[in-house]
Amino acid sequence: MKTNSAGYDMFSQGANHFARGEYEESVYHFSKAIEADPHFHLAYMSRGAAWAKAGNIEKAMEDFEKVLAMNPNDPRAYHFRGLAYLNKGDRERAKQDFDKAIELDDRYGIAYFSRGTTLSELGDMDRAGEDMKMAARIGEAHLQGFADDHNIWRTKYDKMVAELSGEREPDMAVTPDLRSFLDG
Repeated sequence: MKTNSAGYDMFSQGANHFARGEYEESVYHFSKAIEADPHFHLAYMSRGAAWAKAGNIEKAMEDFEKVLAMNPNDPRAYHFRGLAYLNKGDRERAKQDFDKAIELDDRYGIAYFSRGTTLSELGDMDRAGEDMKMAARIGEAHLQGFADDHNIWRTKYDKMVAELSGEREPDMAVTPDLRSFLDG
């Protein structure tokens, strides 16, 4: 079932309020989006995040539970619920949710970071360090991918400009610079 335009409009307004730190307003608009479409998975997730930011962890937990009921394979919902458990001081339950998020998506870097933080609070410094290293590696890989995509786009743009200006023959090969700005 597709979300109707009223639901998307309310969701968009909620997201704008959330970005400005107006969490109660965002909760209102996300709630309206849910009224327009009771199956709007992302609206529940977003409202849960807004509830958490507003300090209402119980309401946040309710929304994350609804998301998981709709889609039990959503790693973000487990991660967000884990953060809520962490906020309540339940590190064991938080760790279980971070474990599940990573099980569902082993490239979900922030879940490694959250689990690493939780493990350090539980005194498991070795595993915490491993998770922090993994979070850093995943972050670097995402950054490298972004840099590579940008370099390829930039190379294609430069080729098009050169062709249009007559500075280059249209059939000349272009070799993109795939070196990351991280390489020095």
